[in-house]
Amino acid sequence: MASFSDLWNNKWLVSLTSGLMLGLGFSPFPFPFTFLVIPGFIWLFRLTELTGSAREMAYVSYAGILLWNVITTYWLMFATIAGGIAAILANSAIMTLPLMLIWHLHQRQLPLWTTSLLVPSLWLTYEFLHFRWDLSWPWLSLGNSFATAPWLVQYISITGMLGITFWILLSAWLLFRKAPVYVLLLVLVLPPAGSLVRYQIHDPIPVDTIEVAVMQPNYDSYQHMAGYPGPMEPLEELLQLSEETITPDTRAVFWPENAIMALIRQNYPGEADRLIREHVRRWDIPLIAGSSFMRRYETGQEPPVTRGEFGGRPFNIYNSALGYYPDNSMEFYNKAKLVPMVERIPFLHTLYQLDRAGWVDWENWAMYGKGTSHDQFNIDGYRIPALICYDSVYPDWVRRFVKNEAGFIVVITNDGWWGNTSGHIQHFEFARLRAVETGRTVLRSANNGLSGVILANGDVSVKTEYWTRDRFTFEVPVYETQTFYVRNGDWIGWIGLFFSAGGVLLLIFSRCRKSPIPQD
Repeated sequence: MASFSDLWNNKWLVSLTSGLMLGLGFSPFPFPFTFLVIPGFIWLFRLTELTGSAREMAYVSYAGILLWNVITTYWLMFATIAGGIAAILANSAIMTLPLMLIWHLHQRQLPLWTTSLLVPSLWLTYEFLHFRWDLSWPWLSLGNSFATAPWLVQYISITGMLGITFWILLSAWLLFRKAPVYVLLLVLVLPPAGSLVRYQIHDPIPVDTIEVAVMQPNYDSYQHMAGYPGPMEPLEELLQLSEETITPDTRAVFWPENAIMALIRQNYPGEADRLIREHVRRWDIPLIAGSSFMRRYETGQEPPVTRGEFGGRPFNIYNSALGYYPDNSMEFYNKAKLVPMVERIPFLHTLYQLDRAGWVDWENWAMYGKGTSHDQFNIDGYRIPALICYDSVYPDWVRRFVKNEAGFIVVITNDGWWGNTSGHIQHFEFARLRAVETGRTVLRSANNGLSGVILANGDVSVKTEYWTRDRFTFEVPVYETQTFYVRNGDWIGWIGLFFSAGGVLLLIFSRCRKSPIPQD
């Protein structure tokens, strides 16, 4: 039987062990497993001693990072096998880039205080930038590992989720470098202890409460029209379910993403549109529901790529939340964070601009249009967003709605594409971090579940079962105060980017100093 020494000195076993621990540190594995992400990175750092170059560091660590990706996001393949495999392989490769820089830093034998700042900053910068491009995939951001233990990370109301990333990396690096005990105790204990104190004593007072009704229709996403003959039959069922749920005190009804299966066209009401408006007028309360939405543009105001023309005007199809009001008006929010390749071709507008010869029929490649504005709905006089699925995994995007005076947060989603896997569980848990970051209640309406209510401190108040038809009403607290994170955004990410740039310059300078001077 191999000893610990054999394991610790075998670079491939070290890599795979780190990947196993990092994978087990994420939901759906229960809370105590969360702390495995710290030793997981200690073992990754061990590879800086076992590999002879940055290239070898990337090559060997890829095995462990790939294992981490597979354990955490294997469910991507349930939606599309080829796309899921490609996403996992590509994301694993991207994650080796900061490790290559960390390898270089470690070889320079810099003082502990210097590397303790630069090493966490490099990984922090990777996550910060990965959130901000068309191939972003924030699911494995380290902060998400603590979604099952929000009482330990209340400080993200100041730092945002990136604060958890910094704490994990700093803790792992100090343990790896055998920092003094008093330093380890200060770093490891102080943030969780302070969070526990805040969790116990912080009890913000809402300015109001609003009763809302949430539907979980449980449509089968793998069948055309969920197995119904057409879009009207499931719509009539959902309207009936809503009518049976609302009470005289209900102020709004929420349906999940894709709940309306008929295409809703701007200013061209169809049968589904007319039926919904009829019920909303009778209920005398707004309905917020997910649907594909055809938005038409005035000529000259359209984005670079559209689907073509409808009624003589350019149009796009959006994955949208539609707000129907009793006065017959309608508002909409278009999903901004689109899943790469599934909902939108990455860098679509840039590729279109580069195609000067017109070789590609871009209308057929347009897929969903990309929303850009933080539109909110009017619920009983309060501004309320309806974030759509993937939107809710982006902390900075979510907090901007609260900065624009959102009283609580609604997430409408369809997690049925992933089957009964870890995907829908993780998606629900990650919303607990959004609640703590923003100091807002988070309401979730999910097609197949998990629907529910998450309080402003991250506690779960309501949680439905998966793959069941369900509904509930809830008195949602409305808040007006804004957390430091809401007001200031990802400030810690910008600081990390600054120090990372300094670290890269340090590596370049030290490399230049070591380069031999050519002789005449």
